[in-house]
Amino acid sequence: MSVPHLLADSLAQIHVLPAQEIPNPGPQAPPGAGAIENVVSYVRWIAGICILGLFFGGIVAATAGRLWDHHGSGRLGARMIVGSLALAVLFGLGYTLVSQFAASAA
Repeated sequence: MSVPHLLADSLAQIHVLPAQEIPNPGPQAPPGAGAIENVVSYVRWIAGICILGLFFGGIVAATAGRLWDHHGSGRLGARMIVGSLALAVLFGLGYTLVSQFAASAA
């Protein structure tokens, strides 16, 4: 058999299906979604406690550095305080930003 005959036979065997819409089901939570939400809430709680610990640890380090004239500790404490404040802003804005990006993508 020649190539044109093979192509003609294979094209003749193609069955055209009627046009159908592709189903678009709504979002549904997967099994175990509640457990995942619990883990995420635990992680958020731990992150908040760590930010508070960093802030108060920075206060202690900065105070100790100033009291005992240890400039390295005082400078580190100041950096810890500023870092914790920046993290607190990001922690507060995180949910809003992620929700906004998810809403614009959907």
